[in-house]
Amino acid sequence: MKKSTSLLLSGILVSGMVLGTIVTPVTVNAATQATTQADQTVTNYVTFLDADGNTVSPAKAYQGTKGQKITVAPDGFTSSDSSKATFGNDGDSKSVTVTKMISVKVNYVDQNGKLVNSETVNGGNGNDYKLTNLPAGCTWNNDAEQTINLVEGKEYNVPVTKKVSNTVIFKTADETEVGRTEIFGDKAGIKVSLTDAQLPEGYTTSSKDLTLQNEGNTQFVTVTKSAADGIIPIKGIVKVTVPLAHLYDKDGKVLSRSLTKDSRWQTNNKMILNGITYYQVSTTEWLKLSDILVEGSTTTNDKDNNSSSADTTAQKSDVRAVTTKNAGYAQIYDDNGKAIVNLKLGPNTPWATDLMKTQNGVKMYRVATNQWIKVSEII
Repeated sequence: MKKSTSLLLSGILVSGMVLGTIVTPVTVNAATQATTQADQTVTNYVTFLDADGNTVSPAKAYQGTKGQKITVAPDGFTSSDSSKATFGNDGDSKSVTVTKMISVKVNYVDQNGKLVNSETVNGGNGNDYKLTNLPAGCTWNNDAEQTINLVEGKEYNVPVTKKVSNTVIFKTADETEVGRTEIFGDKAGIKVSLTDAQLPEGYTTSSKDLTLQNEGNTQFVTVTKSAADGIIPIKGIVKVTVPLAHLYDKDGKVLSRSLTKDSRWQTNNKMILNGITYYQVSTTEWLKLSDILVEGSTTTNDKDNNSSSADTTAQKSDVRAVTTKNAGYAQIYDDNGKAIVNLKLGPNTPWATDLMKTQNGVKMYRVATNQWIKVSEII
């Protein structure tokens, strides 16, 4: 720290004489300037040596950050765990200890002495290697056994604890096998849940929960093939067969409304959700197949061979779909213009149509075989 000292004189001029006093010296400290040195890139000349000090590769120029460990190595070698060399000042010469890259076989053996799995790992001869590819359904006995010291020509048997495992075979209703997986747990009798990734692609099941059985047992799970996005467009009628049929939303959650027995409803979509089949009866409402009777349905891609026989005055529709009004239910009429008892369409629901006609002065659109809706009921 730089110091500067000055003597300050003060005085009074009296009869040609200066009477003065010496004021206590004042010390001024120069401000200390803090300097931050950025990471410095340097070039060092590195010679690679083996564990016995023999030269593996002559000196070559390498760049790095001053103070950073030197990890580069010639082809077929890697930095030895024992090497502590770091990049020094620009132009320094450094010696780095390297070791030969090797491959060794690792066997994972369970608590009963049975081979669970094997793998080949690569690393530097004499270096430590941390194992990360633990076989499915196994745990390490302790953390220390995850690390092995690699020695050329050595084969390793690593102890692991294998959990109880069951094989799960997925079958469709007709007993066709469509996939397999394994489930694991600490002991038989505990609950294990299948993950979505374990289910065969394009299939679903009514329940993913299983009870783990004794080691080596096989379990069978029935799955159902899902349609694209789970919904199949159809045209048809469903009839309620139970005293009160609960309505459900598209996620399978029960709603507050119900439909009465023997009532009939137009449907335009079928959905398979978690293995349960539903039929849509309004924009947001669905009935379970177990609560209804499907009196007739066809996919929207099917051709109606009787499309022109029911009414000779009908002609091709001027629209591809109609949507019911958002107020009340829309009455359905037969080919003769007679209202069909207990058959109505839900409010604000879209329906495919292929024919239109004018009957008794009223324009109507066909939404299914022998089923028509008045133009006054649509938007």
